[in-house]
Formats: sequence, C-alpha cells, structure tokens
Amino acid sequence: MRPLSAFNLQAPSLHRTIASTSLRRLGYTTILEGSSDRLALRQMRRVGGVHLLVCDLRVDPAARLNFLQTVAQEHLAYGVAVIGELVTGTWSTLARLLRLQGLKVLNGGPTTHERMNALLEEFNPLGIDSPSLPLIREIPSDEDVVGALSRDEIKAALQPKISVSTGGITGFEVLARWQREDGEIVLPGCFLPALRRNGLLDALLFTLIDQAICALQSFGDHPFHLAFNVEPVQLSRPGFSAQLAHRLLRQGADPRRITFELTEIGALRMPAISLDNLLRLRLLGCGLAIDDFGSGHSTLERLIELPFTEMKLDAQFLTELDDDPRCGGVLASALALGRALGLTVIAEGVESESHLRHLQLLGYEHVQGYYFCKPLMGSALHHFLRRAARRENIDSRPSREPAPRCPISRAEPHPRAD
Repeated sequence: MRPLSAFNLQAPSLHRTIASTSLRRLGYTTILEGSSDRLALRQMRRVGGVHLLVCDLRVDPAARLNFLQTVAQEHLAYGVAVIGELVTGTWSTLARLLRLQGLKVLNGGPTTHERMNALLEEFNPLGIDSPSLPLIREIPSDEDVVGALSRDEIKAALQPKISVSTGGITGFEVLARWQREDGEIVLPGCFLPALRRNGLLDALLFTLIDQAICALQSFGDHPFHLAFNVEPVQLSRPGFSAQLAHRLLRQGADPRRITFELTEIGALRMPAISLDNLLRLRLLGCGLAIDDFGSGHSTLERLIELPFTEMKLDAQFLTELDDDPRCGGVLASALALGRALGLTVIAEGVESESHLRHLQLLGYEHVQGYYFCKPLMGSALHHFLRRAARRENIDSRPSREPAPRCPISRAEPHPRAD
C-alpha cells in the first residue's frame, strides 16, 4: 500500500509548521513543502501526486485557483484542505467547483493544532478495509479499458447501506473498480467514458451483477439488498429489461432484493421503450431509485412520472452542511417529500459523526457514506461480512436478558497494510 503523502503549500510560517506537524503525527511519511505554485506542480508531478494537498488561498487567490484546477485535471491529489477562501462567502462555490473536478475538499479554516488534527483525522484517502486509491496520471485508452473488462479486471466494489436505528447493514450499492495487474485501483471516472463510447455499459452491468451476487451467496440467505447504477442510454434500448430478468433468474436472485438507481434522470428521455423497460422492471419486483436527487439532473416531474421506490439525496447537501445551514432545510424538506410519496429516502455522503447526528435529528433511517465504510472488494469485503455475521450471531443468541447490541455504526480502523 502506498505510504501517505502530502504537499503543504503555504508561505514559511507558524501555520505551515503546524500543518506539517499534524500531518506527521497522523502517519504521513512523505511531506513536501513550498510556497510557489509552479514549483509545487513540478514536485507533485515528479512524485506521481500526493494523497492530500494543504493549500492557502489567501496568497494571489486567482492564480491559486488556476493551480488547484490544474491539480484536479492532472489527478495530482486525492484531496485538498483549503485554508482561507477567495472572497468572503465564496467557499460553497469553490468547494463545489473542485469537487466537480474530482477533488475531495476539506475546509481547513484557522490553522491550529486542534483544527488540523480534527480535519486530517476525518480525511482518510486509504479507506477502511479497502485497497488504496492511487492517483491516475493519465487517462487509459479505449483499447486498454475494453481489454480490462474482457479480462475481468473490472470488479464489483460494495458499499454498505446502514440503518440509523439499528446500525445494521440493509444492503449494498454495487460500484465498479478497475484493479490492474499491478494492484493499482482505477476509479470509474477514468474508464466509464470509454465503456460508454464502445457500447459496453450493459456488459459492465451484467458483470457487476454476477460478481456481487456470487460474493454474497457464500454468506447464506441473509436478505441483503443490492443496488446497481443504470444510465438513460441503457433504458432506451429494446430488450434491456428482459436481459436483466434473464440475468437475475440465472443467478437465482430474488428481484425484490435488487434496485436499479437511475443516474442523470433529468436527461432521461421518455420514449415508449424507456417507459416499457422501467415498468417491466417494477413488475418483475425490482426497486427503482432516483439517484442524486436535488442535483441538476433530477426533477420533481420525474418523481410523479416514473415508478420509483427510493429517493437518494445528492451527497452535496451533507458535504456543504457545515458551511451552508440552508442545506439542513433541503434535507428536511426532501425527507418530508419522500415520505409523502411513499418512497424510501437514503442520504448519501455521510462522512462524519456530525453528519450522522444531524440526519438522526431529522428522522432519517437509511444512510450511506465513507463514515461507515468505503466500497469494498475481494478479501476486504469478505472480512467485513464475516465480522458483520459474527455480530449478528451475538445479537440473536438466546438469553434471559436482551443481547448486547454491537451495531455497525462505523467500520473499525484497519491496519495500514494490504
């Protein structure tokens, strides 16, 4: 596993010393420092990128914004802790811009030991029980991506969905990860466009279905639900629902435990074939979720027009909750709307204790996010499921007194080694 690395981009000062000291205390073994954007880019390119960039925006903010966008475009950092903001009141816009370009954004605020420790402890680029997510410096070719799919290098990674009231696992969202021969993990943003261009989204979906169902079959008849992402272009293809039905039947899967999450729903055209596919999936017993509700691609009209069973809120509302209190009103209103329509409402993007507490106060029951666990695959998934099964056995054993609850409120820290 790649050692933790960071670049501390600040002018020489006590603030820079505090940040570097906090990084060392938290296990960052490679810490680069500098105050020049140009030299910072040169060093980050030379080492192949870093896990975390600590960046002061108060020095030449326009030029530093250009620097951050270059870092995002070249995948030179996994996350950035921003100190200061361009102009008062611009933090939310800045954070959204950088996240859209692939960076995990943290609000550094005042540079104190306490603030930096709290911020960096929350940021965990290596995940829990999951492979590291190395930085990709170049976009793979279509030929490489198609070959990876044919060689079964693209794997199903399962991220748990959690019940707030019990702490138990209610199901998993199934995501795609490309595990290269050298162990490097490539995220979907680097290979999904190539699969779209080559008409292989269905092949990817069927691969993920087979892998995810097989991964859970070894753990008995536990009623886990599985959710898979589906794009509008797939729904507009004749016979799509019939192929899915055949796939589920061949795997012996109960369609009532399968949900398809519709992405970019605002872009979904409503020709008869799309409506037919959606209707047949619901008649089969599958659930349908509107994904990233509240983003630019979702509409209220679609909630009425299509037979949804779930509403998944855009993670952005939780991400910006601490900086924009209005997001709390959106979360409360979305939950009320979902309940009024008889939909299960799932909050995505839970990344901290404060996020979870806020959702509990609002009355949310179903949540998902890195605070509990990142997407798991291979031995990490098996380890997680075995641990969950042991907890369930403890909870269900007969006793004169109620069994002690051991809810999966958050995955335990895992040694930083493969």
